Amino acid sequence: MNFPVSTPLIRSSVYERIRSEILSCALRPGAQLQERDLALRYAVSKSPVRDALLRLQEQNLIDVLPRKGYRVRPVSVADAREMYEMRSILERSCVARMIEAGAEDVLRRLDAFRFAPTGTDLGGWIAYNRSFHLAIAEGSGNARLARATREIIEQFDRLTYMSVTARESGSLSDFVREHVEIIEAIQQRDKRQAGMLIKDHVESSRKRLLNSLASLEIIP
Repeated sequence: MNFPVSTPLIRSSVYERIRSEILSCALRPGAQLQERDLALRYAVSKSPVRDALLRLQEQNLIDVLPRKGYRVRPVSVADAREMYEMRSILERSCVARMIEAGAEDVLRRLDAFRFAPTGTDLGGWIAYNRSFHLAIAEGSGNARLARATREIIEQFDRLTYMSVTARESGSLSDFVREHVEIIEAIQQRDKRQAGMLIKDHVESSRKRLLNSLASLEIIP
């Protein structure tokens, strides 16, 4: 088989496709992966596949198994709890910083998230959800805080997918409503209310996930 020449565009595409399949659980937690099999699957050489897997290892989505290949990192209850704890701490700090130092136009940019895009599939909704939380991180005005928050939020797509797919379809509108309440508190510069709302938002997500993990194929 003749593979296309590896280019930055191909490498990025392979990375995005593997990451998407991990986050959507098309590549199940605990699944073992081989560079050769993935190269055949995506019709590329092994080089961009290897680069993508190492990049995903840095994001804690892939484990390298010496002399055995790779494994999609399992989802454990302990890891999920730690991630939610970190997220709660970081996002509350971002909200507080945004209220304290954010210019009015920065706060008004959150209006873009008052409604989820219409007609989107679950992947599109998760992208909307991620963008909302990243907008708060970027609006904090603290580059280091924003970077740390972005790192944890970008690892949440898989947990978000697992959580919402175990819920009834009507629950997505509830999540948007929670976003709107957070936006309004931030724009009113009500630090106490906004902090409480973001804490409750993260905590309710944590409870939904932990309740749903028992029904999913995960490796503890």
